[in-house]
Amino acid sequence: MNRLLITVCAAVLLLLAALPVAYLSWPARVPVSAAISQGAQIGGPFELQDQHGQPVNESSFKGRWTLVFFGFTHCPDVCPTAMTHVARTLDSLGEQAGQVQPLFITLDPERDTPEVLSEYTAFFDQRILGLFGSEGQTRQVADAYSVYFEKIPMGDTYMLDHTATLYLMGPDGQFVQHYSQQMSAEAMAEDIAVQLATFPADSNSNAEARNGL
Repeated sequence: MNRLLITVCAAVLLLLAALPVAYLSWPARVPVSAAISQGAQIGGPFELQDQHGQPVNESSFKGRWTLVFFGFTHCPDVCPTAMTHVARTLDSLGEQAGQVQPLFITLDPERDTPEVLSEYTAFFDQRILGLFGSEGQTRQVADAYSVYFEKIPMGDTYMLDHTATLYLMGPDGQFVQHYSQQMSAEAMAEDIAVQLATFPADSNSNAEARNGL
């Protein structure tokens, strides 16, 4: 009995000793919303493909509002939460949701094929469009949106640590607002509705209005 007790105690002590090492080796938690540097440029030229294999660039959505999120389909919690958030926001917008094109841009083109993206986005909402590109194209669009991402090796696979910010881009392609997942879908929908009313998609002077011209 004493020998068993000693063995159990030794195992517990070993487990406790290993916890700090395990913590340090585990990927950093993905931030809920990464800070955007003062004066940072959000948006710009890019060349990608959508989940149907069609080429898209920054001009493909001209005249439409876009709600942009960068992530990857193997993401265990933050990305599914964000996509659920987007779907609920669209539902809260009602008829106005037709003015907004939600985009899921993968940071993991190695695993996120068009088929995978198509199934993933449709699971949350058919209105979400998945975009992907080569490693170089992915880095280019991530840099354009000031998105941080880093591959974290985990045995024979990997995860990604990445910015988890939602970007609202105007129909002129200009950055309008960013949202944290800490904001409720209802509150986000209310803010987006205000933006839609302030800068209508069919206006030809969105950029001038934003710049106070």
